Amino acid sequence: VFFGSILTGAGCREGEGPVPDAKGMASLTELLLATIGEDPVKRPAAEAQIRQAEQENTDQYFRALAQELASPDKPLIARQLAGLLLKNALWAKDPVRDREFKARWAALSDETRAFVKEGTTSALIATELDVGKAAAQVLAKVGACEVPHGKWDGLVPLLLQHVTNTDPRGRQIALITLGYLCEELVLIQEDGMTIADEISNKVLTAVVQGMRDPEHTTKLEATRAFYHAVVLAQRSFRVDRERDFIMEVVSETCRTQGSELVQIAAFECLVQIATEYYDFLMPYMNTLGPLTWDTIRGASEKVAIPAMEFWSTVCDEELFLGELAASGQNGERQNLALIQQALPFLVPLLTETLTRQQSEEDDDTWNLAMASGTCLGLVAQVVGDACVDLVLVFVQQNFENPDWRYREAALLAYGSILEGPTSEKMRPLVEQSYPHLVRALGDQSVAVRDTIAWTLGRIALFHPTIVPVKGITPILGEKLRDVPRVSANICWCIQVLAESQPGGSGLSQTADTTPLSEFFTGLAQALLEVSARPDASERNLRMAAYNALSVLVGHSGNDCLVHMNTLVQEMLNHLANSFKTMDKECELQGYICGVLTALTQRLRENILPFADRVMEETLKVITAYQQVKGGAQVLQEEALLLVAALANAVGANFERFMPHFAPHLRAGLQNYEDVQVCVMSTGVIGDLCRALEGRMIQYCDALLQILYGNLQSPSVDRKIKAAIMTAFGDIALAVTGDFEKYLTPVVQMLKEASSTRLQDGPANSEDWIEYLNSLREGVLESYTGIIHGLRDAGKLQLFKEHVNGVLHFVKEITEDSTVSESVMKAAVGVVGDLVLGFQQELTQHLGPAPFLMKLVEYASRSTDPGIRQTASWLQALLQKYRAGVLG
Repeated sequence: VFFGSILTGAGCREGEGPVPDAKGMASLTELLLATIGEDPVKRPAAEAQIRQAEQENTDQYFRALAQELASPDKPLIARQLAGLLLKNALWAKDPVRDREFKARWAALSDETRAFVKEGTTSALIATELDVGKAAAQVLAKVGACEVPHGKWDGLVPLLLQHVTNTDPRGRQIALITLGYLCEELVLIQEDGMTIADEISNKVLTAVVQGMRDPEHTTKLEATRAFYHAVVLAQRSFRVDRERDFIMEVVSETCRTQGSELVQIAAFECLVQIATEYYDFLMPYMNTLGPLTWDTIRGASEKVAIPAMEFWSTVCDEELFLGELAASGQNGERQNLALIQQALPFLVPLLTETLTRQQSEEDDDTWNLAMASGTCLGLVAQVVGDACVDLVLVFVQQNFENPDWRYREAALLAYGSILEGPTSEKMRPLVEQSYPHLVRALGDQSVAVRDTIAWTLGRIALFHPTIVPVKGITPILGEKLRDVPRVSANICWCIQVLAESQPGGSGLSQTADTTPLSEFFTGLAQALLEVSARPDASERNLRMAAYNALSVLVGHSGNDCLVHMNTLVQEMLNHLANSFKTMDKECELQGYICGVLTALTQRLRENILPFADRVMEETLKVITAYQQVKGGAQVLQEEALLLVAALANAVGANFERFMPHFAPHLRAGLQNYEDVQVCVMSTGVIGDLCRALEGRMIQYCDALLQILYGNLQSPSVDRKIKAAIMTAFGDIALAVTGDFEKYLTPVVQMLKEASSTRLQDGPANSEDWIEYLNSLREGVLESYTGIIHGLRDAGKLQLFKEHVNGVLHFVKEITEDSTVSESVMKAAVGVVGDLVLGFQQELTQHLGPAPFLMKLVEYASRSTDPGIRQTASWLQALLQKYRAGVLG
C-alpha cells in the first residue's frame, strides 16, 4: 500500500500538523526526496509510484500530502514538494484537465477536504517562509475551487485575521496568500464567473491596509497583492469616497522612501488601474501627472520604467477607445483625451529621456530610453499631427549635436512619431530632412547610423508615397556594407521599400514595372553578398538579407522576370552549399528555401526547367532536418512551403515527385504535436489536389486514413481539425466521382464538426469564437468541394440524402450572432451550389424559408462586394428556378 496506512486525525491545531502514521510518512518523505535525487533508478520509480497513488486513491493522496506539508519535523524540501504536488493536483494549464481537477476536488469527501485545508493552513505560519509560500499557493488553488461557489467562507476572514496580526511574519504570508488568491479569482472572473462584492471588498480592505504598513516587506507583499485585487474592485471604483482613498494609498506607496521594490510594485499597480479603470482617471491626473513625471526624471531606471509605462497604458486605452468609436461600439464610454491635454508636458519629457542612453552597444536590454521611444510612438498614434511640431523642435535642436546621445535621440524621436501623423503633415518634414538623413548614414557613431536606417525604414513603412525611391535605393545598396547592426536595418529598409511597390505577390497581381525595377539586379546581388559575409551570423544579418531578397523578388515588376532564372541557379547553389553549416532548426536552409519559394511563385510554369533540382534540394533539407532532430519523422516548415509553391507552379508535372514526397507528407500529417507544420501539411493536400487533380486518387486512401485519425483523436489541436475540413473538399473537387467511396465517412465527420456550438466552449472567449468560425467555414468549403466534384462527375444524386443536413447547418449559422462574414459568404455559396445542382426539386422543397431570406438579406447588406456578388448570384438562381422565396 503506497504511503502506508490512512492518516489519522480529522484536523490539526494552528502550528501543528495532523498526527502522522510514522511508517507511512517516512515512506512518503523518502519518495519525495527521491524525485529530486540523482539516482537514475530511484527517481523515475518514485515519480511513477506517486502518479500511481494519485490514480488509485485520491482521498489518501491528498491527505498524505497535506500531512507532509504540515509536519514541522519533515525536511524543508519534502514539505515544499508536497505543497507543489498538492497545487498541481488542483490545477492544470489545459482548460479541460483543469475542470477535471476541480471536479475531482469537489468530489472528495468533506472530511478529506477539511483535512487538507486545516493541514495547509497550519503550514502557512511555518517557521520557514518557503513552506509558508508553498502552503499559500495551495490555499489559493483551493480557494479558486471553493470561494466563487460560496464555499469555505472562512478562508478570507482567516487571512484578514493574519493581516491585522502584530506578527510581521504572519502579516507577510497572509498578504502573499491573498495575492495568489486574487490572481486566481481574476482568472475565474475573466472566464465569466462573478466574484461576490463581499469577497472582493474584504480582500481589497486587507490589502490596502497592508500597503500602509510601516514595515517594507509587508508593504511590498500588500502592494503586489493589490495588483491583482484591484481588478476585482469594480464596485469600489464606482464609489467616489472609496476610489479616492484607494488612489491616495497607491500614490503614497509610489512615493515610498527606502524601498525601490515597493515603488516599482506601486507604479505597476498604477498601470493596472489605468488598464482597468481609465474612465475614472481624470480627477486624479493633477496628482498622477507630476508624480510620474518627477519619478521619470529623478528616480532610478527600475522605478522610472513602470512610471513611464503608466503613460504608455493610457495611450493604449485611448487607442482602443478610438477603435471602438470608429466602429460605433464605444457606447457610453468617453475618450478623456488625457494624452492630448498632457502633450506640452509629456513630449519634452519623453524626448529628454531619449538622451539617457548609456552605451552605443545595442544589447536589447529594456531600458528607460527604449521605454520612452515606445511611449512616444504610442503618443503619436493617439494624437497624430498634433505631436509633430513639438517633436520637431527637439529634432532640429539636436540633429547635429556633438554628443552622439543627442543625435541618436533626435533620430529616435523622429522615427518614433512616423506612425500616426498624416502623410500630408509629414511630407514637408521628410522632403526637407531626407538629404540630411542620407548624409548622416556616414555618421561616426554606429548607434546613430543604426537609428537612421531604422527611421528610413519607418518612413517607407508608414509614408511610402513620399519616399524618393530612385534617390535613396542606390545609397541603401552601398550602405549594406556597414557593420552587421546597421546592415540588418538597411536590409529591413529595402524589404519595406519592396513591399510598398505597386502590385503584390504572384504573377497575376504584379505590375509590369516598378520604381525598383532598374535597381533589381544590383540590390539582389548586394543582398547575396551580404548573406555570404563572414560576419553575417551577427545581428541576424543573414536572415535579414534573405528575407529582403524574398520580398524584393515577390514584389518586383514583371520586367524583372528575365533576371530570375539566374537567381534561381544562384539560390540552388547557396542551398547545396548550406549543408556544411547545420543547426537544430536548419534555419539557414529555411531562409534560402524562402527565397526559392518567392522565385517559384513569380516564375510559375517557367520554373519547370529547374523543378527537378529544386525538389531534389528540398528533399535534402527535409532529410537533413530529420537527422538533426535525431531521426524523428518531422518536416521543415520552409521546405514544406517550397514544395507547395512548386506544386502550384508546375501543376500535373509534380506527379513525378509524389513517390518521393508522399512519405514526408504523411509524416507531417501524423506529427500533430507540431501544430503549425501539421496545419501546413493539411493545407498542402489542397495544393497537391489542385496540381494533380484526378491523379491524386492513388494517395487518397492513406491520406484520408490519417485525417480520420487526427479528427477522432482528443490529443490533436483544434486548429488542425478545422484545416482538415477544407482538405476534404479539396480532395473531393480533385477526384470528382471517385470520391464516392469516401462520401459517407467524410459527411459523417462534417456533421459531427458542424454540431459544435458556441456554448460548447468557454464563455466570452474570442479564441473559441474564432475557432468556431474557422471550423464552420472549413465545413462549408468542404461541402462546396464535394458538391462540385460529384456534379462534375454526374454523381450529384449521391449527395441528395445529405442536403437537408447541410441546410439545417446553414439555418443554425444564420441564427448565431458571432458568425463571421467569411462564414456567411461560404454559406451563401453552398446554398447557391445546391440550388444550381438540384434546381426546382430543391426550390420547391425550400419554399419561402425564413432562414434563406435572412441569409440573402444579410449578404446583400454586407460591405464586402464579394459577399454582395455571391448574394446576387443566389438571388438570380432562386428567381430562375421559381423558388418564390423573395416574393
